Amino acid sequence: MTPVDRTSSAIGEPSSATRGWLTILTTLTGLVSIVAVVILSLTRNPEAAGAVGGIGSAVTAIGSVQIGMRNRH
Repeated sequence: MTPVDRTSSAIGEPSSATRGWLTILTTLTGLVSIVAVVILSLTRNPEAAGAVGGIGSAVTAIGSVQIGMRNRH
């Protein structure tokens, strides 16, 4: 039976460019959701603003957790 190597070198470490794009994408998602919530609130559409805010918050939180976990490796 062969041993299973579960180190980061076996999995493949993402490049610094990939980590940079993940950070940029997470930041832009948060900014776009904030702008969308403000626009929807000004157009008196609170239900859509709440939905967009919730989705934007969830995507930003998940992206932040991924960035934090990748930085620890």
